[in-house]
Amino acid sequence: MKLAIRIIVGVVVFVGIGIGVLAYVNRPISEEAATEKIERHLTKVVSNNESLSGALLTIASGQTGYLEQFAAGTTHHGTSDPVRTDSPYHAASVGKTMCAAIFGLLVDEGRISFDDTIASWLHANTLKGLFVVDGTDYSDQVTVRQLLSHTSGVADYFEGPVTSGQPMLEMITANPDLSFTPADLIAFTRDRQEPVGTPGQQFHYSDTGYVLLGLILEAIEGKPYAKILEERLFEPLGMKDSYLFDKDKQADKLGLYLNGIDVSQRNALSVDWAGGGVVTTMDDLLTLMRALEAGALLSDGVYSQMTDFSQRYDKGIYYGMGMMYFDFRELSFLLGTMNDVYGGVGATGTYVLYDKKTDTIFIANFGSLDFAEKGIEELVKIRMIYDRIKEK
Repeated sequence: MKLAIRIIVGVVVFVGIGIGVLAYVNRPISEEAATEKIERHLTKVVSNNESLSGALLTIASGQTGYLEQFAAGTTHHGTSDPVRTDSPYHAASVGKTMCAAIFGLLVDEGRISFDDTIASWLHANTLKGLFVVDGTDYSDQVTVRQLLSHTSGVADYFEGPVTSGQPMLEMITANPDLSFTPADLIAFTRDRQEPVGTPGQQFHYSDTGYVLLGLILEAIEGKPYAKILEERLFEPLGMKDSYLFDKDKQADKLGLYLNGIDVSQRNALSVDWAGGGVVTTMDDLLTLMRALEAGALLSDGVYSQMTDFSQRYDKGIYYGMGMMYFDFRELSFLLGTMNDVYGGVGATGTYVLYDKKTDTIFIANFGSLDFAEKGIEELVKIRMIYDRIKEK
Protein backbone atom coordinates (compact mmCIF):
# COMPACT_ATOMS: atom_id res chain seq x y z
CA MET A 1 0.00 0.00 0.00
CA LYS A 2 1.20 3.48 -0.76
CA LEU A 3 2.28 5.71 2.10
CA ALA A 4 0.76 9.15 1.49
CA ILE A 5 2.56 11.21 4.11
CA ARG A 6 2.22 14.94 4.47
CA ILE A 7 3.72 15.76 7.84
CA ILE A 8 4.00 19.16 9.45
CA VAL A 9 5.60 17.90 12.62
CA GLY A 10 6.35 21.31 14.04
CA VAL A 11 2.67 22.19 14.03
CA VAL A 12 1.47 18.80 15.26
CA VAL A 13 3.90 18.43 18.12
CA PHE A 14 4.79 21.93 19.20
CA VAL A 15 1.65 24.06 18.94
CA GLY A 16 1.43 26.22 22.02
CA ILE A 17 4.70 24.99 23.52
CA GLY A 18 7.15 27.73 24.45
CA ILE A 19 10.91 27.40 24.81
CA GLY A 20 10.70 27.24 28.61
CA VAL A 21 8.06 24.52 28.51
CA LEU A 22 10.13 22.56 25.99
CA ALA A 23 13.10 22.66 28.34
CA TYR A 24 10.90 21.30 31.14
CA VAL A 25 9.33 18.44 29.17
CA ASN A 26 12.74 17.43 27.80
CA ARG A 27 14.35 16.97 31.21
CA PRO A 28 16.02 13.54 31.72
CA ILE A 29 13.97 10.69 33.18
CA SER A 30 14.67 7.08 34.11
CA GLU A 31 14.00 4.07 31.85
CA GLU A 32 11.18 3.04 34.15
CA ALA A 33 9.53 6.46 33.96
CA ALA A 34 9.93 6.59 30.17
CA THR A 35 8.40 3.12 29.77
CA GLU A 36 5.43 4.11 31.91
CA LYS A 37 4.90 7.35 29.97
CA ILE A 38 5.09 5.56 26.62
CA GLU A 39 2.59 2.95 27.78
CA ARG A 40 0.16 5.64 28.93
CA HIS A 41 0.62 7.55 25.70
CA LEU A 42 -0.08 4.52 23.49
CA THR A 43 -3.20 3.66 25.51
CA LYS A 44 -4.42 7.24 25.12
CA VAL A 45 -3.83 7.20 21.37
CA VAL A 46 -6.02 4.10 20.97
CA SER A 47 -8.78 5.38 23.24
CA ASN A 48 -8.89 8.76 21.48
CA ASN A 49 -9.06 7.43 17.91
CA GLU A 50 -12.18 5.63 16.75
CA SER A 51 -10.38 4.34 13.67
CA LEU A 52 -8.13 2.17 15.88
CA SER A 53 -8.94 -1.02 17.76
CA GLY A 54 -5.41 -1.50 19.05
CA ALA A 55 -1.77 -0.55 18.68
CA LEU A 56 1.62 -2.20 19.03
CA LEU A 57 5.08 -0.80 19.71
CA THR A 58 8.58 -2.19 20.20
CA ILE A 59 11.70 -0.20 21.07
CA ALA A 60 14.97 -2.14 21.04
CA SER A 61 18.38 -0.52 21.51
CA GLY A 62 21.60 -2.42 20.92
CA GLN A 63 23.51 0.48 22.46
CA THR A 64 21.79 0.67 25.84
CA GLY A 65 20.08 -2.72 26.02
CA TYR A 66 16.65 -1.10 26.35
CA LEU A 67 14.00 -3.52 25.06
CA GLU A 68 10.33 -2.90 25.70
CA GLN A 69 7.20 -4.02 23.90
CA PHE A 70 3.80 -2.38 24.28
CA ALA A 71 0.27 -3.44 23.34
CA ALA A 72 -2.86 -1.34 23.82
CA GLY A 73 -6.51 -1.88 22.95
CA THR A 74 -8.33 -4.89 21.52
CA THR A 75 -7.76 -7.11 18.50
CA HIS A 76 -10.88 -5.81 16.71
CA HIS A 77 -13.66 -3.30 17.29
CA GLY A 78 -16.52 -4.87 19.21
CA THR A 79 -14.41 -7.47 20.99
CA SER A 80 -12.83 -7.58 24.42
CA ASP A 81 -9.84 -9.65 23.31
CA PRO A 82 -6.73 -7.66 24.25
CA VAL A 83 -3.94 -7.01 21.78
CA ARG A 84 -0.78 -8.97 22.62
CA THR A 85 2.78 -8.02 21.81
CA ASP A 86 3.02 -11.20 19.72
CA SER A 87 -0.23 -10.58 17.80
CA PRO A 88 0.16 -11.07 14.03
CA TYR A 89 -0.79 -8.18 11.76
CA HIS A 90 -0.80 -7.11 8.14
CA ALA A 91 2.43 -5.19 7.55
CA ALA A 92 1.39 -3.30 4.38
CA SER A 93 4.36 -1.75 2.53
CA VAL A 94 6.88 -3.06 5.02
CA GLY A 95 6.61 -6.00 2.63
CA LYS A 96 8.46 -3.91 0.03
CA THR A 97 11.54 -4.08 2.25
CA MET A 98 11.33 -7.88 2.13
CA CYS A 99 10.88 -7.93 -1.63
CA ALA A 100 13.87 -5.63 -2.12
CA ALA A 101 15.99 -7.76 0.23
CA ILE A 102 15.33 -10.86 -1.88
CA PHE A 103 16.50 -9.01 -4.98
CA GLY A 104 19.58 -8.05 -2.98
CA LEU A 105 20.25 -11.73 -2.27
CA LEU A 106 20.05 -12.52 -5.98
CA VAL A 107 22.48 -9.70 -6.77
CA ASP A 108 24.90 -11.01 -4.14
CA GLU A 109 24.66 -14.45 -5.74
CA GLY A 110 25.51 -12.97 -9.13
CA ARG A 111 22.26 -14.18 -10.66
CA ILE A 112 21.01 -10.70 -11.53
CA SER A 113 22.06 -7.06 -11.53
CA PHE A 114 19.93 -4.18 -10.27
CA ASP A 115 20.42 -2.63 -13.71
CA ASP A 116 19.11 -5.60 -15.66
CA THR A 117 16.07 -4.80 -17.79
CA ILE A 118 12.81 -6.37 -16.64
CA ALA A 119 11.93 -7.45 -20.17
CA SER A 120 14.49 -10.21 -19.66
CA TRP A 121 11.98 -12.05 -17.43
CA LEU A 122 8.52 -10.67 -18.14
CA HIS A 123 6.54 -11.47 -21.28
CA ALA A 124 5.70 -8.60 -23.59
CA ASN A 125 2.00 -9.21 -22.95
CA THR A 126 2.52 -8.56 -19.24
CA LEU A 127 4.30 -5.26 -19.92
CA LYS A 128 1.97 -4.19 -22.73
CA GLY A 129 0.70 -0.64 -22.27
CA LEU A 130 2.33 -0.06 -18.87
CA PHE A 131 5.21 2.09 -20.12
CA VAL A 132 3.85 3.78 -23.25
CA VAL A 133 4.45 7.54 -23.16
CA ASP A 134 3.49 9.78 -26.09
CA GLY A 135 3.19 6.74 -28.34
CA THR A 136 6.60 5.28 -27.46
CA ASP A 137 6.87 2.00 -25.56
CA TYR A 138 9.70 2.16 -23.02
CA SER A 139 9.13 -1.28 -21.50
CA ASP A 140 12.41 -2.62 -22.90
CA GLN A 141 14.33 0.12 -21.01
CA VAL A 142 12.90 -0.36 -17.52
CA THR A 143 15.33 -1.83 -14.98
CA VAL A 144 14.97 -3.72 -11.73
CA ARG A 145 16.54 -0.76 -9.93
CA GLN A 146 13.90 1.59 -11.31
CA LEU A 147 11.05 -0.63 -10.10
CA LEU A 148 12.63 -1.01 -6.65
CA SER A 149 13.18 2.75 -6.32
CA HIS A 150 9.83 3.82 -7.86
CA THR A 151 11.44 5.57 -10.81
CA SER A 152 10.13 3.42 -13.68
CA GLY A 153 7.26 5.75 -14.57
CA VAL A 154 4.57 3.08 -14.15
CA ALA A 155 1.27 4.14 -12.57
CA ASP A 156 0.10 3.06 -9.11
CA TYR A 157 -3.02 0.91 -9.00
CA PHE A 158 -3.59 1.41 -5.28
CA GLU A 159 -3.91 5.17 -5.02
CA GLY A 160 -3.25 6.50 -8.51
CA PRO A 161 -5.87 8.30 -10.62
CA VAL A 162 -7.90 6.33 -13.17
CA THR A 163 -9.06 7.13 -16.68
CA SER A 164 -12.26 5.10 -16.28
CA GLY A 165 -14.27 3.33 -13.60
CA GLN A 166 -13.71 3.53 -9.85
CA PRO A 167 -10.32 4.05 -8.22
CA MET A 168 -9.07 0.96 -6.40
CA LEU A 169 -9.76 2.24 -2.87
CA GLU A 170 -13.36 3.05 -3.79
CA MET A 171 -13.79 -0.40 -5.30
CA ILE A 172 -12.62 -2.32 -2.25
CA THR A 173 -14.44 -0.03 0.17
CA ALA A 174 -17.67 -0.71 -1.70
CA ASN A 175 -16.97 -4.44 -1.84
CA PRO A 176 -14.37 -5.70 0.69
CA ASP A 177 -14.81 -9.25 -0.59
CA LEU A 178 -13.35 -8.52 -3.99
CA SER A 179 -10.26 -10.60 -4.61
CA PHE A 180 -7.37 -9.92 -6.95
CA THR A 181 -4.61 -11.90 -8.59
CA PRO A 182 -1.32 -10.22 -9.53
CA ALA A 183 -2.50 -10.31 -13.15
CA ASP A 184 -5.70 -8.48 -12.13
CA LEU A 185 -3.66 -5.72 -10.47
CA ILE A 186 -1.44 -5.30 -13.53
CA ALA A 187 -4.53 -5.24 -15.77
CA PHE A 188 -6.06 -2.49 -13.61
CA THR A 189 -3.08 -0.24 -14.35
CA ARG A 190 -2.94 -1.25 -18.02
CA ASP A 191 -6.66 -0.67 -18.67
CA ARG A 192 -7.50 2.22 -16.35
CA GLN A 193 -4.35 4.25 -15.80
CA GLU A 194 -1.59 6.04 -17.67
CA PRO A 195 2.17 6.10 -17.03
CA VAL A 196 3.45 9.14 -15.13
CA GLY A 197 6.58 9.53 -17.26
CA THR A 198 9.53 7.85 -18.94
CA PRO A 199 11.78 5.46 -16.99
CA GLY A 200 14.35 7.06 -14.72
CA GLN A 201 12.99 10.59 -15.03
CA GLN A 202 10.91 10.92 -11.88
CA PHE A 203 10.00 9.36 -8.52
CA HIS A 204 6.44 8.06 -8.34
CA TYR A 205 5.46 5.57 -5.66
CA SER A 206 3.94 2.54 -7.37
CA ASP A 207 2.50 -0.67 -6.01
CA THR A 208 2.12 -1.78 -9.61
CA GLY A 209 5.91 -1.73 -9.90
CA TYR A 210 6.26 -4.06 -6.93
CA VAL A 211 3.73 -6.50 -8.36
CA LEU A 212 5.95 -6.64 -11.44
CA LEU A 213 8.92 -7.31 -9.13
CA GLY A 214 7.07 -10.22 -7.54
CA LEU A 215 6.38 -11.67 -10.98
CA ILE A 216 10.07 -11.30 -11.86
CA LEU A 217 11.07 -13.23 -8.73
CA GLU A 218 8.64 -16.00 -9.64
CA ALA A 219 10.15 -16.16 -13.15
CA ILE A 220 13.70 -16.32 -11.79
CA GLU A 221 13.06 -18.79 -8.98
CA GLY A 222 10.39 -20.86 -10.71
CA LYS A 223 8.07 -20.96 -7.70
CA PRO A 224 5.28 -18.88 -6.10
CA TYR A 225 6.21 -15.64 -4.36
CA ALA A 226 4.90 -16.98 -1.04
CA LYS A 227 7.36 -19.86 -1.25
CA ILE A 228 10.20 -17.54 -2.21
CA LEU A 229 9.56 -15.46 0.91
CA GLU A 230 9.59 -18.59 3.06
CA GLU A 231 12.77 -20.05 1.60
CA ARG A 232 14.71 -16.82 1.23
CA LEU A 233 13.76 -14.89 4.37
CA PHE A 234 11.35 -16.45 6.83
CA GLU A 235 12.95 -19.88 7.29
CA PRO A 236 16.64 -18.81 7.23
CA LEU A 237 16.02 -15.96 9.69
CA GLY A 238 13.62 -17.88 11.92
CA MET A 239 10.68 -15.56 11.18
CA LYS A 240 8.27 -18.32 12.18
CA ASP A 241 5.15 -16.15 12.39
CA SER A 242 5.45 -14.45 9.00
CA TYR A 243 3.68 -15.47 5.79
CA LEU A 244 2.21 -14.02 2.62
CA PHE A 245 -1.53 -13.36 2.80
CA ASP A 246 -3.61 -16.04 1.12
CA LYS A 247 -7.34 -15.44 0.76
CA ASP A 248 -7.90 -19.19 0.95
CA LYS A 249 -5.96 -19.52 4.19
CA GLN A 250 -7.42 -16.84 6.43
CA ALA A 251 -5.79 -16.71 9.86
CA ASP A 252 -6.48 -14.58 12.89
CA LYS A 253 -4.73 -11.22 12.76
CA LEU A 254 -5.30 -7.77 14.17
CA GLY A 255 -7.99 -5.51 12.80
CA LEU A 256 -7.08 -3.52 9.70
CA TYR A 257 -9.35 -0.57 9.00
CA LEU A 258 -9.91 0.91 5.57
CA ASN A 259 -12.37 3.81 5.57
CA GLY A 260 -13.89 2.39 8.76
CA ILE A 261 -14.21 -1.17 7.43
CA ASP A 262 -12.23 -4.00 9.01
CA VAL A 263 -10.70 -5.85 6.06
CA SER A 264 -8.38 -8.05 8.12
CA GLN A 265 -10.45 -11.15 7.32
CA ARG A 266 -11.73 -10.05 3.90
CA ASN A 267 -10.57 -10.95 0.42
CA ALA A 268 -9.76 -7.30 -0.31
CA LEU A 269 -6.38 -7.85 1.35
CA SER A 270 -5.37 -9.61 -1.85
CA VAL A 271 -4.92 -6.07 -3.20
CA ASP A 272 -1.51 -6.24 -1.55
CA TRP A 273 0.91 -8.84 -2.87
CA ALA A 274 4.64 -8.34 -3.42
CA GLY A 275 4.10 -4.69 -2.54
CA GLY A 276 2.90 -5.41 0.97
CA GLY A 277 0.93 -8.61 1.48
CA VAL A 278 2.94 -10.05 4.39
CA VAL A 279 1.41 -10.88 7.76
CA THR A 280 4.04 -10.74 10.50
CA THR A 281 4.80 -9.89 14.13
CA MET A 282 6.97 -7.33 15.88
CA ASP A 283 9.47 -10.00 16.91
CA ASP A 284 9.87 -11.18 13.33
CA LEU A 285 10.41 -7.63 12.06
CA LEU A 286 12.97 -7.07 14.80
CA THR A 287 14.78 -10.18 13.58
CA LEU A 288 14.69 -8.94 9.97
CA MET A 289 16.00 -5.46 10.74
CA ARG A 290 18.76 -6.77 12.96
CA ALA A 291 19.85 -9.19 10.21
CA LEU A 292 19.93 -6.42 7.62
CA GLU A 293 21.94 -4.07 9.82
CA ALA A 294 24.34 -6.75 11.05
CA GLY A 295 25.23 -7.80 7.50
CA ALA A 296 23.84 -11.27 8.18
CA LEU A 297 21.58 -11.14 5.11
CA LEU A 298 23.17 -8.92 2.45
CA SER A 299 26.67 -7.80 1.59
CA ASP A 300 27.66 -4.27 2.53
CA GLY A 301 27.84 -3.31 -1.13
CA VAL A 302 24.31 -4.44 -1.91
CA TYR A 303 22.81 -3.06 1.31
CA SER A 304 24.45 0.31 0.68
CA GLN A 305 22.59 0.46 -2.64
CA MET A 306 19.34 -0.52 -0.95
CA THR A 307 19.87 2.30 1.58
CA ASP A 308 20.99 4.92 -0.93
CA PHE A 309 18.15 7.32 -0.23
CA SER A 310 18.61 9.48 -3.31
CA GLN A 311 14.94 9.70 -4.32
CA ARG A 312 12.97 12.54 -2.73
CA TYR A 313 9.52 11.38 -1.66
CA ASP A 314 8.51 14.61 0.05
CA LYS A 315 9.98 17.23 2.34
CA GLY A 316 12.26 15.41 4.78
CA ILE A 317 11.36 11.99 3.35
CA TYR A 318 13.56 10.03 0.94
CA TYR A 319 13.42 6.60 -0.70
CA GLY A 320 15.99 3.93 -1.50
CA MET A 321 14.97 0.40 -2.50
CA GLY A 322 12.01 -0.80 -0.46
CA MET A 323 13.00 1.53 2.39
CA MET A 324 12.23 5.09 3.42
CA TYR A 325 14.38 7.68 5.22
CA PHE A 326 13.14 10.41 7.57
CA ASP A 327 15.28 13.53 7.98
CA PHE A 328 13.71 15.09 11.09
CA ARG A 329 15.70 18.32 10.85
CA GLU A 330 14.24 18.89 7.39
CA LEU A 331 10.75 17.97 8.59
CA SER A 332 10.98 20.65 11.29
CA PHE A 333 13.83 22.75 12.67
CA LEU A 334 12.39 22.04 16.13
CA LEU A 335 13.32 18.37 15.63
CA GLY A 336 16.94 19.10 14.78
CA THR A 337 18.28 17.08 17.71
CA MET A 338 16.24 13.97 16.87
CA ASN A 339 18.25 11.27 15.08
CA ASP A 340 17.09 10.31 11.60
CA VAL A 341 15.60 6.87 11.00
CA TYR A 342 15.06 4.61 8.00
CA GLY A 343 13.35 1.32 7.18
CA GLY A 344 10.08 -0.16 6.00
CA VAL A 345 6.89 1.90 6.30
CA GLY A 346 3.27 1.06 5.49
CA ALA A 347 0.18 3.17 4.88
CA THR A 348 -1.72 1.63 7.81
CA GLY A 349 0.54 3.16 10.45
CA THR A 350 2.96 0.25 10.47
CA TYR A 351 6.74 0.51 10.34
CA VAL A 352 10.12 -0.92 11.30
CA LEU A 353 12.61 1.96 11.53
CA TYR A 354 16.27 2.08 12.50
CA ASP A 355 18.21 4.83 14.28
CA LYS A 356 21.78 4.10 13.24
CA LYS A 357 23.41 6.56 15.68
CA THR A 358 22.02 4.77 18.73
CA ASP A 359 21.50 1.31 17.17
CA THR A 360 17.81 1.51 18.07
CA ILE A 361 14.90 -0.11 16.24
CA PHE A 362 11.34 1.22 16.44
CA ILE A 363 8.51 -1.08 15.35
CA ALA A 364 4.83 -0.17 15.45
CA ASN A 365 1.44 -1.09 14.06
CA PHE A 366 -1.73 0.99 14.32
CA GLY A 367 -3.73 -0.93 11.72
CA SER A 368 -5.64 1.88 10.06
CA LEU A 369 -5.31 3.77 6.79
CA ASP A 370 -6.14 6.89 8.83
CA PHE A 371 -2.71 6.49 10.44
CA ALA A 372 -0.63 6.80 7.28
CA GLU A 373 0.45 10.22 8.54
CA LYS A 374 -0.41 9.89 12.22
CA GLY A 375 1.77 6.83 12.67
CA ILE A 376 4.91 8.88 12.02
CA GLU A 377 3.57 11.77 14.07
CA GLU A 378 3.13 9.37 16.98
CA LEU A 379 6.67 8.10 16.43
CA VAL A 380 7.91 11.65 16.95
CA LYS A 381 5.92 11.97 20.18
CA ILE A 382 7.16 8.61 21.44
CA ARG A 383 10.73 9.56 20.56
CA MET A 384 10.31 12.76 22.57
CA ILE A 385 9.69 10.54 25.61
CA TYR A 386 12.22 7.83 24.84
CA ASP A 387 15.04 10.23 24.00
CA ARG A 388 14.78 11.71 27.50
CA ILE A 389 16.08 8.56 29.17
CA LYS A 390 19.10 9.57 31.19
CA GLU A 391 22.36 7.70 30.80
CA LYS A 392 23.11 5.23 33.54
